[in-house]
Amino acid sequence: MPLKESSDELNPPVLTTGVSLARARASRTATDYLALALATCGVGYLPLAPGTWGSLVGVGVYLLWQLLRLWLPVVFDNLWTALTFALVFGITMIGIWAATRVEKISGRKDPGIVVIDEVAGQLIALSVIPFFVWSQWQLILAGFLL
Repeated sequence: MPLKESSDELNPPVLTTGVSLARARASRTATDYLALALATCGVGYLPLAPGTWGSLVGVGVYLLWQLLRLWLPVVFDNLWTALTFALVFGITMIGIWAATRVEKISGRKDPGIVVIDEVAGQLIALSVIPFFVWSQWQLILAGFLL
């Protein structure tokens, strides 16, 4: 017996024919392509473990963000913490929009190509790691593996 999720009531299944799917592909807008690009992060279409690759993108974004922090004086640590949480919140909100749009485009609930949720999840997990990134590589690895 399949497990029914509470969100299934909000997204009733829609039956479509192959002809209408082809027509839908041809009529995609620039916003649809933007949503696909943001939701897949460039790795969602990889045939092997796209979610894992999405998590690696999240680790990469975190490391780049921490490299930017090296240029700021220590005085701005509190500001940087606030900016980090704003970044995580922004990526999460953009991810919700993009993933919802891709669900509508693909006609499938939680399509495998959507990996922005893995990116946001990694950023949430890694955002609490102390500033000294290079001495904390074990914590970054643990955040990725767990």
